[in-house]
Amino acid sequence: MSRATSYPFISASIVSVLLLGGLTMSTGSAAPPSSEAQKKNSDYYIELVRRDVRQDAREIIGEKLAFTQAEADKFWPVYERYEAELKRLGDEKVALINDYADNYKNMTDAKSGELTSKAIDLDIQRTGLLKQYLPEFQKALTNRRAAQFYQIEMPLLKIVDLQIASQLPMMP
Repeated sequence: MSRATSYPFISASIVSVLLLGGLTMSTGSAAPPSSEAQKKNSDYYIELVRRDVRQDAREIIGEKLAFTQAEADKFWPVYERYEAELKRLGDEKVALINDYADNYKNMTDAKSGELTSKAIDLDIQRTGLLKQYLPEFQKALTNRRAAQFYQIEMPLLKIVDLQIASQLPMMP
């Protein structure tokens, strides 16, 4: 089996998100937002990436898992609760990014340590969310079907992280 067929959940929409993100990067993306307009553009970009990938995620999950009606009736309510909590964590990450941007020009050693610690905490919370919902997805589906869902969901989360990280300048 070829790599392309062994990972069928890597769809054209995921590839296009990665390519689009790469094409939207410019040398200007390595600098921090210097005006309120640039900050709003960054916020808009981050929200657009999050929204587009999450919408694509629903379509990809539905397409690749090809739920029976009974599975769909059990899965989607759990997924909606999970997604609401995931969005809350995403909002906290956006706030962290805004804090980073606000302090970029005058970054202190203490602030850089605080931001790094918060970023790690958010990643831990997201991993905890995946772990917290695993039994619910397993109950809604089966262990095997829940594992298939996680095989799709976890790379999608990493894609959003990669897209956002590619737009952030290196810590000064």
